Amino acid sequence: MVNAVLTGAKVAGLSAIPIMALLVGSVAPSYTPVVPPDVARPLASFGIAMIAVLWTYEAWYYVTYAAGEIRDPQRNVPRALVIGVLVLIATYVRVTAAYLHALPMDEIKGVTRIAEKASSALMGAFGASFIALTVVVSTFGCNAAGLLGGSRVLFAMALDGAFLPAASRVHPRYRTPHVAIVALTGWSMVLALSGTYEQLFTYVMFSSILFNVATGIALFTLRRTHPDHPRPYRTWGYPVVPAIFIVGSAAFVLNTLLEKPVESIAGIGLLLIGMPVYWYSVKSVKSV
Repeated sequence: MVNAVLTGAKVAGLSAIPIMALLVGSVAPSYTPVVPPDVARPLASFGIAMIAVLWTYEAWYYVTYAAGEIRDPQRNVPRALVIGVLVLIATYVRVTAAYLHALPMDEIKGVTRIAEKASSALMGAFGASFIALTVVVSTFGCNAAGLLGGSRVLFAMALDGAFLPAASRVHPRYRTPHVAIVALTGWSMVLALSGTYEQLFTYVMFSSILFNVATGIALFTLRRTHPDHPRPYRTWGYPVVPAIFIVGSAAFVLNTLLEKPVESIAGIGLLLIGMPVYWYSVKSVKSV
C-alpha cells in the first residue's frame, strides 16, 4: 500500500508539469530535429544517452520478482507489465514535451535537474519547490520499490539454493523476508558510498541489459532443449520479437563497453563479486 501511494504521488507530480505548460502557454519552445547537426557520432552518442533513458524505465519488470505473492500471476503479471510500461511511456513523453516547451535547447543541454528548471521557467519559485518535493517523494518511492523487488530476488535465490540460506527466512510476525531486506539495504548503502549517481546507474544499466541478453538467449535455448516443458507465459511474436530484443540489447551493451569502459568493467566486477557467494551457496546445498 505504501508503494502504491508513493507511486501514485510521483506520477501525479510529474503529470503536473505538462499541465503547467498548458496553463502558462509557450515560454520558449525548443523542438529540434531528431539528430542535431553538430553531433559527430550520432549512433554512439545515442547509445550513451540511452543509459540514462533506460535507467528511468529500469524496474519495469520488478513485478515479476514478486510473482509468487501475486494472485492469479498468469493473468495479472502480463497485465501489470503491459499497463505499467504504457503508463511510463505516456508519462515520460508528456513530461519531455513540457521540458521542450518551457526551455530553449541551450538551457536544457547538460542540466541534471531539468524538471526543477523547467518548472521554474513555467511557474517560478512555487513550481521549483513543488517539483523538488515530488523528487523527494519519488526517490523514497524508488527505494521502497527497490527493497520490495530486490529482497524477493534474494529470498527466491535462497529458497533455490543459489544464495545464502539465511535470506530465505520469513519474519514470524510481519511475514516478510527480513534477512533479505536487511542484506539488500546494507549492500545498497555500500554502493551508494562507492561512486557518483551517474557511475552507479551506468553500472546498473550495463549489468541489467547484459542479463537481458542472457535471458533472451535462454528463451531460445529452453525452447530447443525443453520443447515440452509447461509454459504458463507466452512470448508474443516469437521468434522475431525476442530476436530483435537480443540484438538491440547486445548493441547497447557493446556501445556502453566501448564508450564507458571503466563503468562497464566495474559493472562486470560487481557481478563477479557475487560468484563466490553463489558457488558457496550451491556447494552448501549439495553437501546437506
